[in-house]
Amino acid sequence: MTQAKEVEDMKEFMTVLMEVKVSLAEQNGKLDNLLDMKDKINETYDIAKGAHNRAKENEKDIAALSKEVSHSASKEDVERIVKQRENMFKNLPSWLALAISLAVFLLTYLAN
Repeated sequence: MTQAKEVEDMKEFMTVLMEVKVSLAEQNGKLDNLLDMKDKINETYDIAKGAHNRAKENEKDIAALSKEVSHSASKEDVERIVKQRENMFKNLPSWLALAISLAVFLLTYLAN
């Protein structure tokens, strides 16, 4: 009976050993997956850090641009400047005619 008991215990031991071996292989596979993910996580971290730095640079650029825009001309100033230019171009032929007539008058007066 003792030999049969030893055989039975040996079978149980081998079964447990096989289960441990299978479990160890599964854990090894999971560890490999984690190590593979570590590289991806590090790459993702680098990308996220770069994006964060770029966002900070963009915020600085936006602040600088908003300061420039706040110092630019208002809508009323632009409309006033446009009206002045329109008036100048409307009155330009009159000023040219006056200049020509003065030139002709001076030439005729000085020529005689």
